[in-house]
Amino acid sequence: MPIRLSGLASGLDTEAIVGALVSAYSYKKDKYVKAQTKLSWKQDAWKTLNSKVYSLYTSVGQMRYSSNYSVKKATVSDSTKATATASGTAINGTQSLKINSLARTAYVTGGELDSSVTGSTTLSSLGIKTGDATGNAKISVRTGTSVTNIELDSTMTINQFVAKLKEAGVEANFDENNHRFFISSKTSGKAGDFSISASNTLGLTSLIKMGLLSDSEINSIKSTASGSELVKKQYGSFVGTASGFASMLSSMKSYKEKISAADEIINSDTATEEEKAAAQEEKETLENEYATESSFKYLDEYLDEKGIDITTYTDEQIAELGETIYTDEAEYTESAAQATKEEITTAINAIRDANVNLAKANAMSEDTDEEKAAKEAAIAEAKAEVDAAWSNETYAKWGEYIQENFGAKDSEDATGNYNYTKFWSQSDNLELANTVFYRVDLAANIASDNVDLTTSNTAKKVDGVDAEIELNGVTYTNNTNSITVNGLTIEAQAVTTDEITVNVSNDTDALYDKVKDFLSSYNTLMNEMQSLYNADSAKDYEPLTDDEKAEMSETEIEKWEQKIKDSLLRRDTQLSGIISAMTMSMMSTYEVNGKTYAWSTFGVHTLGTLNAEKNEGYAYHIDGDSEDSYTSGNEEKLRAALAEDPDTVIEFLKQMTTGLYKSLDDKMKSTAVKSVYTVYNDKEMASEYSEYSSLIKTWTERVQDMEDAYYKKFSAMEKALATLQGNSSSISSLLGG
Repeated sequence: MPIRLSGLASGLDTEAIVGALVSAYSYKKDKYVKAQTKLSWKQDAWKTLNSKVYSLYTSVGQMRYSSNYSVKKATVSDSTKATATASGTAINGTQSLKINSLARTAYVTGGELDSSVTGSTTLSSLGIKTGDATGNAKISVRTGTSVTNIELDSTMTINQFVAKLKEAGVEANFDENNHRFFISSKTSGKAGDFSISASNTLGLTSLIKMGLLSDSEINSIKSTASGSELVKKQYGSFVGTASGFASMLSSMKSYKEKISAADEIINSDTATEEEKAAAQEEKETLENEYATESSFKYLDEYLDEKGIDITTYTDEQIAELGETIYTDEAEYTESAAQATKEEITTAINAIRDANVNLAKANAMSEDTDEEKAAKEAAIAEAKAEVDAAWSNETYAKWGEYIQENFGAKDSEDATGNYNYTKFWSQSDNLELANTVFYRVDLAANIASDNVDLTTSNTAKKVDGVDAEIELNGVTYTNNTNSITVNGLTIEAQAVTTDEITVNVSNDTDALYDKVKDFLSSYNTLMNEMQSLYNADSAKDYEPLTDDEKAEMSETEIEKWEQKIKDSLLRRDTQLSGIISAMTMSMMSTYEVNGKTYAWSTFGVHTLGTLNAEKNEGYAYHIDGDSEDSYTSGNEEKLRAALAEDPDTVIEFLKQMTTGLYKSLDDKMKSTAVKSVYTVYNDKEMASEYSEYSSLIKTWTERVQDMEDAYYKKFSAMEKALATLQGNSSSISSLLGG
């Protein structure tokens, strides 16, 4: 806006004069500004009310369905053992319950370390020596879904090691007050269980020195040695397993029986010379084959020493003898260990290579039909390769052991031979083989008393356990103490010795509260709409201009504007239509099983205009409601009806809310002047607001143009007067004035 200096020559207040001259135009502009402001307030008032109407509309929409009234309660005969909650799908009645076990989180309490150990203590201070000469200690942290290998070196601090454990998927802490490691799983139950094991000798030493070799891990290692099909031993020059010894004994029995049969033919009086010659030839062949099998020699010595005629043994007795030889006679020697390692390596290579091919096939592109076909063929071929690897008895033996003790599933719900695909495909063959063999070799040496893991600083491991309950004789488990069965949720609290009972029934109180909550929402909205419709008139009040506000205090301005805002929907025909539609729906009667019902049937009614508070004549009250001062002393019909005949009350509520929903839905349909889900003419108001903006702009420009014209004229006048005054001064000067 330009700065104007006027009236210097004339002495006139030109700004006041111009303002007066354009006042008619300014009045027009201010009139439209006030109208637009008032319209804006009315839009806001409708938006606020519309959101409340829509909220009731959606709530009523849900109440049309039976599922909204499926509220039930569950009680347990011994709440110290369990609590229960029931959803609408739970079956009414009494059920038997036993708590067999509670869910437990896997936890390791480390052995106590020296009091000088803190989080900043290095592993070398604990006696853990690593380096170029010795290599690094290696340990493995295995959770339900991942396997993390951790390398330790002597410069690592306790806190750094704790951070590594956390990265591996467990919760870990070193308590400097108790001088122990505390490690737990992130989730409870069996699926959250974890293990910390050594991958090499230095790793085992490190776990011992950190007090983290747990009793559970020691037992797990020892159990490996007890598995005769895992740890190979040697009897004489024969390296094998318990079943391998049994198989060899069966072969020896077969040879002896065939040689004996040939002897019978040779010594027979009825056999021909040709038959005897053939039998003699077969006998020599069998004896030569038998003699070339070195393991037979050692086993024959054992059988002779024990006085055993293997030909008299049944298959079952041979199997038992093979187990006895493996357990009592065979030894874990260097050659036996080498044979075990070779078997492990071969099995890992076969299974891993097959899974790598499967992973590659799954990763193939499938953007075109040709690519899809190629991918499907590659997957089928890779799966066949995986199946072939697992069909090998030796491979399967080691594969199952590795998955059970070293692997992690791809996902919790994976099943079959392919649930460890990611583990196999991402593992390093040599590293995995060395880790597995180290554990097997350690177990075998423990069994042979070559290694002693007895330590006074053993960590204590609590395994993760699932909760287990028996409901009506059927067992269910979960990783937490909350188990849901057919809509009934059991929260196990303690193990039971005897059966307890769970009773499920309709929740009358909850149904009553649903009805009460609905009526409360309805009443609140209806009372507000009544207040808006019956508001006091503010016909002499208009929004204030800036000049008018300048003459008033903030409190006066606030009161003035609030007076207008309160009256914006007074006697509004659209508001009246909504009130009428809702009122008629609530007052209607509905038929259930041949009988007519209304709200009054169940002791729910309005107080009427004469008895109700101002603007609350359409609000509904429940007889016997302890929180309602008007009706608390009346007979409690609604609660009684819900307890005695809930189906009838629910059917009435469904029909009533359906009617109310339809009434509101009709009011909220889209038209040319309003949007969908809107009860007021929002489109029409928006258009009107835009028209006001155009008018305000037009009249603002007119005022500006008129002001500029008048100022231009006054400026010319001032210039002429200044010239005249200048000339007068010159004449006076010439005349000696």
